[in-house]
Amino acid sequence: MINPARKRCCAHYTANYLPLTANWIYRSVINHVSFDPVFLCRTKQNISHFPLDKLYSLQDLSAFKRVWQIFCLKTIGYIPFFKRMCHAYRVEIFHAHFGYQGAKSIGLTKKLNVPLICSFYGDDAFASMHEGKYAELFAGAEKILVLGPYMKARLIELGCPPDKLVIHHLGIDVDEIKFVSRKADSNQPVRFLIASSFLEKKGIEIAIKALGQLKEQFNFTLDIIGDGPLKAQLLEEITTWQLESRVQLHGYKPYAEVISMAHSCDVFIQASRTTKDNRKEGTPMAIVDMMATGMPVVSTNHSDIPEIVKDGINGFLANENDVESLRQCLEKVLTNRSALENLGVNARKWVEEEFSVKRQTERLEKIYDQAIEAHTR
Repeated sequence: MINPARKRCCAHYTANYLPLTANWIYRSVINHVSFDPVFLCRTKQNISHFPLDKLYSLQDLSAFKRVWQIFCLKTIGYIPFFKRMCHAYRVEIFHAHFGYQGAKSIGLTKKLNVPLICSFYGDDAFASMHEGKYAELFAGAEKILVLGPYMKARLIELGCPPDKLVIHHLGIDVDEIKFVSRKADSNQPVRFLIASSFLEKKGIEIAIKALGQLKEQFNFTLDIIGDGPLKAQLLEEITTWQLESRVQLHGYKPYAEVISMAHSCDVFIQASRTTKDNRKEGTPMAIVDMMATGMPVVSTNHSDIPEIVKDGINGFLANENDVESLRQCLEKVLTNRSALENLGVNARKWVEEEFSVKRQTERLEKIYDQAIEAHTR
């Protein structure tokens, strides 16, 4: 049996530490209680936003040593620098973030003789490019973590044994996010918010089209936080629907600024959809963050979003990639503004119950405990 009094070490890994949009990984790492985390990566960025004492990157090595480490990965199946750091901290479990990073970690965890946990988040499960590439991961991992039943079914379809799959929600620091009740005020415009990268699967242009069809009937504004390759297309859509005076683009913002802006908005929109090459969301954490502030959500019946948004209870769900369906959901909000407060209260309550980072980290560490015991046996 594991001695609960001894704090064990868990190594976390993803290639790039960390995009601003991946703050949910950081929250999971810094909220460990019974495990001491060490983070391994190939490159690093945004260190001021995501400070971590035990962060080790190939980027810190000389150019020659970096080339040598990658050569070793391709020839012997693991990066010696990572192996050395894991030995130094007596790592007992290895947690890879994203399926394709888990597939690259098999050689290292075999060499270390420690159990591998791998978390899937979205594209890594659904995008066609990854089909047929996870057989070794599914065979070698102790547990595979997914965000909901939709993703679980997908990984079973890809060949993962059902008994290795665990539905595990990501968490946010609910205690750090102030709840603000959304009060109806017919003298003010409804202020909508979108916060995401400008990617096809985010469906932002669907939201713009739906709002464009409502501009003559209702008073509203739209703030968009984010950026990305589809910016020109979105600007064109805004112009086409003559929404220039109602829409404001803010670019990417640090997490704290996103939450601050959320408190002054009324309704969050997440019009996620499946792309032509089968890219999908997992459970977009921006939805959870916004709900924690007390904001109701208008989203879509896409992937595992129904794990978060309960239609008619804490928000509304439209059919994905369907302008008319989304327009109808947005109209429900605009015509019944008195319902915003109750929807927001329900949203906050659901996040506290199922997406608190403290509760979810406690659950995660139990998964670690069980994996170490099973591996030891």
